[in-house]
Amino acid sequence: MVDMNSPYRLMVAIGARPQFVKAAALQRVWAERSSWQVTWVHTGQHHDEALSAQFFEELELPQPDVMLSVRHSSRAARMGDMMEGVQSAIQSHRPDAVLVFGDTDSTLAAAWASSAEGVPLIHVEAGLRSGLWSMPEEVNRVLTDRLSSVLVCPSAEAVRHLKREGIDHRWSGQGWPQPQAPCVFQTGDIMHDNAVHYGSQLSADATSNGRVLMTLHRPSNVDDQDRLMAWMDAVGGWAKSNGIRVRFPVHPRTRAVFNAHHVHWEDTLALHGIDVESPLGYLETLRAVMQSPLVLTDSGGVQKEAYSLGRRCVVLRETTEWMDQVRRGQSALASEPEELNRLANEMMEAGPFPTDELYGNGHAAQSIVDLLERMWVQ
Repeated sequence: MVDMNSPYRLMVAIGARPQFVKAAALQRVWAERSSWQVTWVHTGQHHDEALSAQFFEELELPQPDVMLSVRHSSRAARMGDMMEGVQSAIQSHRPDAVLVFGDTDSTLAAAWASSAEGVPLIHVEAGLRSGLWSMPEEVNRVLTDRLSSVLVCPSAEAVRHLKREGIDHRWSGQGWPQPQAPCVFQTGDIMHDNAVHYGSQLSADATSNGRVLMTLHRPSNVDDQDRLMAWMDAVGGWAKSNGIRVRFPVHPRTRAVFNAHHVHWEDTLALHGIDVESPLGYLETLRAVMQSPLVLTDSGGVQKEAYSLGRRCVVLRETTEWMDQVRRGQSALASEPEELNRLANEMMEAGPFPTDELYGNGHAAQSIVDLLERMWVQ
């Protein structure tokens, strides 16, 4: 048992947009509790201003205590640098536990470093599965779950996934669990917390009468220019036939492919009803979702934000880690551009979606912190 007067020393590793958003929910709780000593490590995965610094400012996250500088020449080089950097940070700061979010390369790098140093690992957003091993995110999330001592699940489906894989332990109430017998908890989803928290602050005119929102960034959709243009043709043709326009904040990865193959691509897309703009901050993304009668995306995070804000969504992928939303009829999977027109029309006809408590009641972050405090003092 630790001294009740000593702080809870936790290291949080973040490095990509979804993790900044998730971290904000927990930071709001930690900021109200003086007993927490949190060390923030930024892995450097997203170093672009539009994907990093602006999120820290608008989400009121503290500046990182450790900022890693990593190579971006290849994924392997970046992963190696992040692993080494987080391990060094653990050695310097000696946290009692390390907390990671989701399924990015930063997540797995920090999980490996925590395991190497013998420090308990807490995985928030554990248990998600798409079943598609060609996705780096699927590999990252499964391996991170295997290295974790505490697995915090956002939904009952995530708990069932872990149980099918033989991870079904319950906390004994005595100290930290070990990776060989990790404990599973269902707390609700902290991304839902944020959507509820910030969504309630948006103006009342943010209703579903604006442009359709589209985001597209996954390598399987954008790295091949022919497939990328097939999506643009499908979305543009659908928009034109319905007399609507599409708002398209372009991810740096997607923009690079456009720039490499098409000289006047922004003008061409505009002629097809697709309005190009720079990446949006988190709050602007929520506002765009609320204003949109339909969301088109290959992002699991944006898909979930659409659910939390009561908007229908067409997911431009063959599968998703959030299949509960598909089964509820809020989302539909379009694995190929040829499926877009029919599915988008069906979702538009269905109208707004009545959000329920699939991901909890908006207080998952408080539940997580309460849980960890109970675990810490045993």
